[in-house]
Amino acid sequence: MQREVGSFPLAPFIRTRLIAAGFHTLQDVVDVKASELAREAGISEDNAVKVLQILRREDQKDASTTLRHTALELLEQEQAQASIITFCSALDDILGGGVPLAKVTEICGPPGVGKTQLW
Repeated sequence: MQREVGSFPLAPFIRTRLIAAGFHTLQDVVDVKASELAREAGISEDNAVKVLQILRREDQKDASTTLRHTALELLEQEQAQASIITFCSALDDILGGGVPLAKVTEICGPPGVGKTQLW
């Protein structure tokens, strides 16, 4: 999903002019030359250069914070997650060491087997 131009830290009048000129997403702007952006949005070339610097810097920041992991790394992270022990050794054994953190664990069974007492 492309980030909207309106979500960047730009002056309100510049943001309005960019959107009015048809620049709605980051992808619409980053490949445009400063002179072309200035002409189409009706802003000065200095402002266009500043806009492009801000958008490209923010785009780099967004790209660098995106985490990329292999499937093996994700599996290793999942296996390293701790569990909450229930102090019932049979139940902990069934659950593989306890109730896993960061996951949904549903306890189900017929009425009267003690599900409510777990919590």
